[in-house]
Amino acid sequence: MDHFLQRLEFHRILEIVQDYAGSQAGKKLVSGLLPATDRDGARILENETLHASQLVSVGIEPPVSNLQGIIGAVEAIGRGAIALEPFHLRSAGEALSDMKAFSERVTNSPDSAAGILDTPISEIPLLDDLSRMLLRITTADGELTPDASPELKRISRRIKSLRSSLSARLSAISSRLVGIGVLRDSPPSIRAGRYVLPVASGKRGSVKGLIHDRSESGATLFIEPAELVEGGNELQEALLDLQQERRRILREATAALREKLDDIENGISILSGLDFVFARARYHIREDTAFPEEGQLDLRELAHPLLPSDTVVKSRVQLTGDWRVLVISGPNAGGKSVLLKALSLASICGRSGLGVHASAASSIPFFSRVMVSMGDNQSIAMHLSTYSARLSEQRDILLNGDSETLAIIDEPAAGTDPVTGAALAAVFLEELADSGVRTVVSTHMGQLKLLAGEKPGFHNASMSFNPETLTPGFKFIADIPGASCTLEAAAIAGFPADMLEKASDLAGDSFSLDSLVVSLRDLEETRQKELYRLTEDRKHASKSRKYLEKQLKETRVNLEKKMEAVDKEKTRAIKSIQSKADSLMVSIANSPTAGERRDARKKLSEMAARETPADKSVKQKPSSSETASSIQQGDYVQIEGWSVSGIVEKAGRSSAMIRIGSILVKKKLTRLTKLAPPEKKQDASSEYQAIEENPEANLLGMTVDEAIAELDIKLDNCIAIGLKRIRVVHGKGRLMQGVTEWLRRDKRLKSVSIASPEEGGTGASIVILRG
Repeated sequence: MDHFLQRLEFHRILEIVQDYAGSQAGKKLVSGLLPATDRDGARILENETLHASQLVSVGIEPPVSNLQGIIGAVEAIGRGAIALEPFHLRSAGEALSDMKAFSERVTNSPDSAAGILDTPISEIPLLDDLSRMLLRITTADGELTPDASPELKRISRRIKSLRSSLSARLSAISSRLVGIGVLRDSPPSIRAGRYVLPVASGKRGSVKGLIHDRSESGATLFIEPAELVEGGNELQEALLDLQQERRRILREATAALREKLDDIENGISILSGLDFVFARARYHIREDTAFPEEGQLDLRELAHPLLPSDTVVKSRVQLTGDWRVLVISGPNAGGKSVLLKALSLASICGRSGLGVHASAASSIPFFSRVMVSMGDNQSIAMHLSTYSARLSEQRDILLNGDSETLAIIDEPAAGTDPVTGAALAAVFLEELADSGVRTVVSTHMGQLKLLAGEKPGFHNASMSFNPETLTPGFKFIADIPGASCTLEAAAIAGFPADMLEKASDLAGDSFSLDSLVVSLRDLEETRQKELYRLTEDRKHASKSRKYLEKQLKETRVNLEKKMEAVDKEKTRAIKSIQSKADSLMVSIANSPTAGERRDARKKLSEMAARETPADKSVKQKPSSSETASSIQQGDYVQIEGWSVSGIVEKAGRSSAMIRIGSILVKKKLTRLTKLAPPEKKQDASSEYQAIEENPEANLLGMTVDEAIAELDIKLDNCIAIGLKRIRVVHGKGRLMQGVTEWLRRDKRLKSVSIASPEEGGTGASIVILRG
């Protein structure tokens, strides 16, 4: 890490990011993080962080809990290990299993968006067979399973059997000897893998066998009875076989790992890198950082990354596109240096894939590097004073800075004569501006404040400060220089008033300038407060307008729905009127007596009077100039007492044959009124129009209720005109079931049957009406 990053305490930010890494390998990568020096590199880091953040938001994170274990196994193989310990094999198996599960989850999860991390994730080795083998032969606590191989299982069973037999035989011998005072009070035990009895030293001759141990006092000898020696030997031989089989299994498993070592190392590298990326993503989420667009400097809600989020004061630093030098002035402890570091770290963290501690609506020019001159860098070893060290740093910036360099300079003339130091600093800043370097400088010098107020590309700024209490506000104030408040600070510190008055006289214009600056700052703060109030009022008005627009839109939608419902009801009523009218017309034509015909006509007239729409403008008006004697074939006429019109098919001297739809009636000429021909496009709602019925009802696309209503009217119309057979198209779903059930209950029908294949099969029904 270069000394500029050290000066800005970037390493402290990385220490925070390290806490978000889950493995030592990931933490190590975080500690070596450096900001990208080109746009492509910065964009890659940004896209990695954003993709990882999306995966974190849906609960997908790389599994690194077993990463250190498999790294240890690989390192042991690299050192020449032939047979790894079971816990190494277990860690390797779990890590390989985790890799496979993670890769499959990212690939198959519907919540995981595609992104830049898809490529490394797809390259994770899927060593499923090796993983299953390692997990099968080891236990969760890092031991070999008893059935790691058939031979190991057989040997383990034999050892268990031998131990059980030896224990039983030893107990039997102990029971036999305990009553004659040969054995000590302690129970039988195992020494060096052999089953022994605690025999009193004086009774040694009473027990034949091999001595394997003696107590510290010498009073007890641990003797393996002679009759157990052969069994003990068999047990020892079986234990040797067990060790040999264990070593064979471990060697073979280690060899299998070694065979896939390249793939495993690649997987470790990918998983470590993902842990590094996800650590950045967690930091980005936790700190709520942003990746601003490239553009002119406009950092909104800028904060220093190392200050507590609950107490830090955020500022908006906005400069025009011509910015070359920003001069920040004001009293000590006012937050100037903190702002300098915050601006520097905004560029550095943004190019490091960590994000800027500012709002997402911000923008910032691309800086490939940040060069810093701040702090006390004197060096006795290099014979550098504070000012000499500063000059060395500033010369480095002057020689190596370019249009993609951000220079941060704190008190450029500190430690030298203020007059000549200010002059040199002014020329230095002008040279930097001419070279394209963007500079942010803090100062107390009036000469630099004046320069920033006069030269194009130079901007003044200050930090908010209360001169009465000498308390900083830490808010950035653009375009207004800050006062140093030297005499105010001395007054609060208790300096005598006459001394401060003399100092004010000596300061002359400088003191007056500070007073003017304070007044300007107060005015600016008042203006900002008023601007904020107006902005809030505008936001409130905008919200109110949007709310009212939403209400108006909803009202219009509701009105349209109601109008649509009225239209549907109107159409339904018209169809109902037509159906009833047709039925009455048939009744009139077929009634055998005059009385029945009069009753039917009376009902028709009453229905017409009750159902006729209020809008009369579209009805056909009888022509007063026309008389009954002028009625001829083809004329439109209206029958007295009827609300419907018809066409004269045949006219005689005293009567005429009138066709009304499919009905033909004979009426006297004196009961007829000649009408003007109707318009070509007649509003269906203006009056009843008798129509020819289609022998087919297509109900597709309707709901069951809509279909039944439509079919009900259809049946009435068909009965009125004498149509006996109807084909009803209803499809094969829920509509078919609802319609056919309703038809079978209708007493107007003679039969209902499934249509033939040529007429639609089960998707249609043939309805036969009663005669």
